[in-house]
Amino acid sequence: MRTILYFSALLLFSLHLAAQPKPWKKEQVMPTSELAAKLTGDLKGAPLVINVGPMENIKTALKTGPANTLAGIEKLKTTVANVEKNKEIVIYCGCCSFDNCGNVIPAFQELVDLGYTKVKVLEIPEGFRPDWAAKDYPVE
Repeated sequence: MRTILYFSALLLFSLHLAAQPKPWKKEQVMPTSELAAKLTGDLKGAPLVINVGPMENIKTALKTGPANTLAGIEKLKTTVANVEKNKEIVIYCGCCSFDNCGNVIPAFQELVDLGYTKVKVLEIPEGFRPDWAAKDYPVE
């Protein structure tokens, strides 16, 4: 019974998120091919990549854990505490579509609220495995 209640609550939360306008603009969504290209060769100018969900890590990504929890948001804040406000930051989760992800939306909003000006969301329409791993993009 507890499992049914959990998944029912999760479904309602997902439907609520899907109905909400996204906090990012079109230009704040980064295609996976673009990030993969930035993570090959010299990483000097590469963006800071942050995994805000439960999925595998992209090469160089820092994992803060699910951003739909207070602990995840606190770890995200700690992770970026010494990062310049104009550094390009790309966040992803990958457990589902980025468009209605319960981890990406609060993480994106938190980073913007903290004053980061180059926050991007990784475009993962289906999930981490089909949109990143299956394309042989770099994984740790």
